[in-house]
Amino acid sequence: MTSPIEMRIMKYKISKWMFLAMFCALAGTLSNCSEDSGNDPVIRYIRVTNPAASDSLLVSAYQGQMIAIMGENLQKARELWFNDQRAVLTTTFITSSSIIASVPASLPETITNQLKLVFADGKTLLYDFSVDVSEPEVSRLKSEYVNTGDVATFYGDYFYEPLEVTFTGGAVGEVVSVEDQILEVRIPDGVQPGPVTITNNFGEVVTDFWFRDDRNIIASYDIPLANGVWHGPAFIKSSDPDISNVDEKFIRINQDLGAWAWFEMYVGTADGDMATELKNIPEDAFENPEDYNLKFELNTLAPLTGANIRIYIGPDMPGERGNRYYVWFPNINTDGEWETVSIPWQDVYVANKEFAYNPNGYGISMHFSGPNAVDADFGMDNMRVVPRVTVEE
Repeated sequence: MTSPIEMRIMKYKISKWMFLAMFCALAGTLSNCSEDSGNDPVIRYIRVTNPAASDSLLVSAYQGQMIAIMGENLQKARELWFNDQRAVLTTTFITSSSIIASVPASLPETITNQLKLVFADGKTLLYDFSVDVSEPEVSRLKSEYVNTGDVATFYGDYFYEPLEVTFTGGAVGEVVSVEDQILEVRIPDGVQPGPVTITNNFGEVVTDFWFRDDRNIIASYDIPLANGVWHGPAFIKSSDPDISNVDEKFIRINQDLGAWAWFEMYVGTADGDMATELKNIPEDAFENPEDYNLKFELNTLAPLTGANIRIYIGPDMPGERGNRYYVWFPNINTDGEWETVSIPWQDVYVANKEFAYNPNGYGISMHFSGPNAVDADFGMDNMRVVPRVTVEE
């Protein structure tokens, strides 16, 4: 007959075994669990690295995601593999009870849906764990304006072939090159202004930015300019032997400027023709300036390093432009190619003393004045105030 003490011991052993079984089942590692693992390495479970969400267990993770592998006797781990891709192990992130590492971003060729730990003695430990391959990710275009037949350059990640690039209007571009985090696409006929959709076998992404963005243009250089115009028409070209246009007319500057030279390239009053486009600044850009960017395309034939370009926008040009202006320091050289430049609209708006919204438009002064000599040899087009892209630019 079993004594009460023996009964309590048996119940304790059963309860302990059941706890281990449930724990291991939750972690998906029942085959690796035992009541006494001894000195053998064991993976108990995998979780996110955020301490506030340490109870969030994982059975899969995205490429590049950082995870914490929890267990015992893990301190001698030397290699970590997800499918057939090796992860980077940092010794300071390896202890006897945990390993913190990032899932490799590279695409696996052979999918096992397992991770593998290799230890100093050559032993291995397998654990069921899958990698969720990311859909394409796009951060920006080199230039948001590219002519039909020319090549547009997208920057982003996870450009896994085969890829299809569809522009607003339904036209599909020709994929010219895929290399690292760069995707080059030849622009087809029939492209309309709007977002671009990039699709592969793992998903699709629709860009937050627009290709050939025609929203809220405040300086297209395409409209007639006569009334209230101080400077600009003489510098506006529809063609140029050194810079090809990407959208009708553009402003073309070729001036060798000395220190503190005062050179006005686009200046007009609030009651003149330039206000016709300057009224396109959306009212919401005054209420929520942090949600917008000032964008334009730029093509430089010489570095603009050291230049100071003062940008005044407001109701009283020329009365206010002497002490209300944003200074753009264009430390940039595009080497004869068009690139899209983005400036936080909030910075421009605050520097211009947060002028009030006026549906009739504003005056503008864009002029050089600064302590450095500069070879101003560039083209500019399509200045606009557009919603800020939500991903990294």
